[in-house]
Amino acid sequence: MKKTLLLAVALVATITISAQKVWNFSNAPYGATPTVVFTSTFTNDDLTVGTDGTALFALTANNKTIDAVAYTYRLQTGGGGAPVAPSKIPTTRFLKFNVSGASTINIGMISSSSSATRTLIIVNSNESVLDSIVNISGSTAATYTYNYTGAASSIYLYSRASGINYYYLSATNVVAPSGIASTFADKGISIQGNEVLNANNSKIEIYNVLGKKVLASTENVSFEKFEKGMYVVRTEGVKEALKFIR
Repeated sequence: MKKTLLLAVALVATITISAQKVWNFSNAPYGATPTVVFTSTFTNDDLTVGTDGTALFALTANNKTIDAVAYTYRLQTGGGGAPVAPSKIPTTRFLKFNVSGASTINIGMISSSSSATRTLIIVNSNESVLDSIVNISGSTAATYTYNYTGAASSIYLYSRASGINYYYLSATNVVAPSGIASTFADKGISIQGNEVLNANNSKIEIYNVLGKKVLASTENVSFEKFEKGMYVVRTEGVKEALKFIR
């Protein structure tokens, strides 16, 4: 029976959800010896760096300390994200990542001008402008935080106009590009932090890495008391599963 359960979990399509993912532009594949190029849009480690092929990001050496962490490289937008009306989705100089639901997003950044502030625009895949971060300082690099509270979606970040320099980006509940998270969101199921939220009281089952069912519930489930490791969340009527790393 255990072998059957393990096989079932191993064969199901899964999507990994990170409690928190950090992209540090001083580290590989960026940093001193980058293995990425900015002449076309690319995705690395679940982060998409977007360009139209002419308006490009640039990676340059620069030393800054933000929240006691030293950074040695910055990702420069070089200008605004330039969405084409009526769309609100940026066409170039944008960062994009996917989340399974609510997410705490931290951006370590500074205006490219020492005397002029900048505005960061935040948009989701439904083309809803979620918010903007205004008055980004040009004198001090700092962490700016945005709390996303919506359903599973792609999140786009771009400068309204003129340059912003990024040192790092972090977000909770990041998922790899896939439609699986949206399927679960339709059933009212999402993972936020260390908790499975079950808004519609769907029947969910949680398996550990050995394929053993560790819990079945129709309510919210907290992973706080679970041992460290990988877990798979399944629900009725969905062939795929959510994979969560505790």
